[in-house]
Amino acid sequence: MVMENLIKLKSDIGVQLTDRELAVRWWDGLSNEEQQNYLSQYLPSFSINKVDYETQYWIWLKKQTL
Repeated sequence: MVMENLIKLKSDIGVQLTDRELAVRWWDGLSNEEQQNYLSQYLPSFSINKVDYETQYWIWLKKQTL
């Protein structure tokens, strides 16, 4: 929750977000089905409940390189 509050605050005042923050924002904007599709593609052993900020960032980076 802290990360989401920081992202909102930075967005509200116009501060540029870091890549990690962009990744969290991107992940939060996905539907559960889309999140599950990315997990199935990149980390099949993970469930949505186990995804932390580092995992969101890693998936976002993998998506950027494809």
